[in-house]
Amino acid sequence: MRKEKRNQTEKVYIKRLLFIGALYSIIVLLLIGRLFYIQVLRHDFYVKEVNRQRQLNIPINSGRGILFDRNFIPLTDRNNKKIAVIFPQLFVVNEEGLDFLSQITGENPVHLGYRIGYASYPIEIPITEEIDWQDRRILNTRGLFIVDKRQRYENYPVLTHVIGYINQVDKKGMAGLEKSLDHLLMGTPTQILAATLDGRKRFLPGEGFSVVSSPLGQKDIRLTIDYLLQKIAEEVMDQEHKEGAIIISNVETGEILAMVSRPNYNPNTIAKHIESSGDELFNKGIQMTFPPGSIFKIVVAAAAIEKEMVALEETFYCTGSEQIGNIEIRCNAHNRDGNGEITFEKAFAESCNSVFIQLGQKLGAESIIEAAKRFGFGEKIDIGLQEEEIGNLPSGDHLLGPAIGNIAIGQGTIEVTPLQVNQMTQIIANNGMKKNLHILKDILNNYEILETFDTKDSYRVLSQKNAKQLQKLMETVMMEGTGKNIGQLAKTTAGKTGTAQAAKRGNTVLHAWFTGYYPATHPEYAITVLIQEGGSGGAVAVPVFQKILEKMMAVGY
Repeated sequence: MRKEKRNQTEKVYIKRLLFIGALYSIIVLLLIGRLFYIQVLRHDFYVKEVNRQRQLNIPINSGRGILFDRNFIPLTDRNNKKIAVIFPQLFVVNEEGLDFLSQITGENPVHLGYRIGYASYPIEIPITEEIDWQDRRILNTRGLFIVDKRQRYENYPVLTHVIGYINQVDKKGMAGLEKSLDHLLMGTPTQILAATLDGRKRFLPGEGFSVVSSPLGQKDIRLTIDYLLQKIAEEVMDQEHKEGAIIISNVETGEILAMVSRPNYNPNTIAKHIESSGDELFNKGIQMTFPPGSIFKIVVAAAAIEKEMVALEETFYCTGSEQIGNIEIRCNAHNRDGNGEITFEKAFAESCNSVFIQLGQKLGAESIIEAAKRFGFGEKIDIGLQEEEIGNLPSGDHLLGPAIGNIAIGQGTIEVTPLQVNQMTQIIANNGMKKNLHILKDILNNYEILETFDTKDSYRVLSQKNAKQLQKLMETVMMEGTGKNIGQLAKTTAGKTGTAQAAKRGNTVLHAWFTGYYPATHPEYAITVLIQEGGSGGAVAVPVFQKILEKMMAVGY
């Protein structure tokens, strides 16, 4: 009996031992599996995490993709600048160190001491003075490291408003292409200054600094912009001290070759401009809308020609003003008792308000607005910039009664962008075929094309016959009308002037417009000029167009 009981007890112990052994074996296998996972499968990840925690990395390039012009000329990241990098954990805040730092950076030593004393991460300060590399203080000043850092922007760079700017803290795009293409341009800095730290984030003596290159980069973007044309257009605006916008596009392809907005701003001191009461941050080409004035007569003429309601040689009579209800709208010939009998072609060339109001009444407001929509007014052209405005075309009650007087001459509630005006010009110069304007060309990796941006299909807006008639009208403007002060270039250009009346802070201002193309016979370039508060289009905008064209021709365009 006792023997049997003992056997049963032994069996229980054996089962328990086997269970404990099996459990122990499972635990050991799990631990081995976990170690294998950590040390083999996830080895690279944990090595990176350890290095990340014990290294402090400072980018010495922008960490963003470069924007290039059509010929691979960089528009960003063009220059290097010497930067003093100060590691506050190492730098000894004393009079000697602060005086040396002040000497090479131009910063106030008291201010430097305050910044370094309260900093927990390295500080970057541009060096303003020439560095004497024989000066032993460069090597002997602990916590100071001088590097060449690639600058994202020059001061007041070209194409500022299109490129936009980034937040200097997290390097995210805040405006322009920097914002709309942030998902492509944002990347990992390809060159960093690395410092090794201990567990308390203190610099490890003997480990030193190193410049590390990383193969992980970001995507570059090639634009349709022509750097030389962009420089020409910007130089003309700056030399003339004008504010406004200039857009140059390729008639056949719809590629935007230049887009200028003035006044300019400096993306390196963006905080100052954000606090400014001026409009320098606005891209005048797309982000602000203006009454088109007499350049809208192109739309009216197109609508009438398409409906066969007018012929170029048809005669009208101008008395100097038109009475619409209880509103009198004067013609530019009012002071000389009107133009009298005048053909439609001459009325277009002289920008006769009376003739266009008479024609507008025959057409009706709805027909004119419908024609404007076909040209692209009242909607975004969508060139990849989120700031683009759609402008305004009147509708509903705003088309009734006396409104036709303002609609026929591009006034009232009509608002357009220079980009929309340039699109209209491209259509006419391209014999009625619309090539959607665009500014994005390719996505690049180390100058190799990865992908080409999609462009919208072209389609016909005007018949070729009617487009030719509009071209003839625009050629007459330059030969005999409001554009003739362009001189010898009148024979090779075509266009339309406009003087748009607007209100600003309760006062009346006049915006000067010109839009046209060159050469007249085989158009290649559509050029639109808006001079904000410039006055007469013929007297102010045409000379700007002329200077741009002369500079273009001088370098072979």
